[in-house]
Amino acid sequence: MAVKEVFARQKTAAAFLFTLAFFAFDASLSLFASPASGQLSLEDVAERLSKNKVTRGQFELERAAKGGKALKSSGGFVIASDYGIIWKTAKPVRTVQVVAKDFTLTESASGKRVKVDAGKNPVYKQMALLTSSLWNGDLMAAQSAADLQFWSDKESWRIEMFPKDQSVQMALEKIVVEGICSGGTAAATKMQMFLKGGNSARYNMSGHTFSDTLLADERAYFD
Repeated sequence: MAVKEVFARQKTAAAFLFTLAFFAFDASLSLFASPASGQLSLEDVAERLSKNKVTRGQFELERAAKGGKALKSSGGFVIASDYGIIWKTAKPVRTVQVVAKDFTLTESASGKRVKVDAGKNPVYKQMALLTSSLWNGDLMAAQSAADLQFWSDKESWRIEMFPKDQSVQMALEKIVVEGICSGGTAAATKMQMFLKGGNSARYNMSGHTFSDTLLADERAYFD
């Protein structure tokens, strides 16, 4: 298998796992008790995240393979709570990855698109069903997806997710999401995935802006 193909598959898998992390986090927060006085509660973060129908920003992604050289890429992202995530990679090669609740889509620099039904992959199918239920507010599904550990202070928060599903465990050990709360809203600023075999992926996210709707070209990716 060519190096570029491996690179693309790893990036698509990383993007899908991030979607699971983001929406599982968003939907599962209210399952926990409030922390000590002066700290952010999970309910605080959940309420503020829920205000963000569409979040845009920039990302830097570093994928590290055990014993190998780290691969870096960067670009912009769009998180739409009702649809999924768009990763628009600008460097080193322009590509677009779309991770919806029931499919993944990759667009090459030439504009060629490859769309894959999540149901064709057992792991993707499980995660797609889970994220779909989470987007619909099914908190029991969120709770059953992972064992969660949460830390916070007045302005920042961190959550570690340990998947329960055995098929997901075959690929993923844990996901760590970190973020901030400021001005009445919340945003994820860092996400790390620790994969089986010592591989990892780390997203650093910045420049967050918020709106209520997708642009027409963004919405078209989910049709």
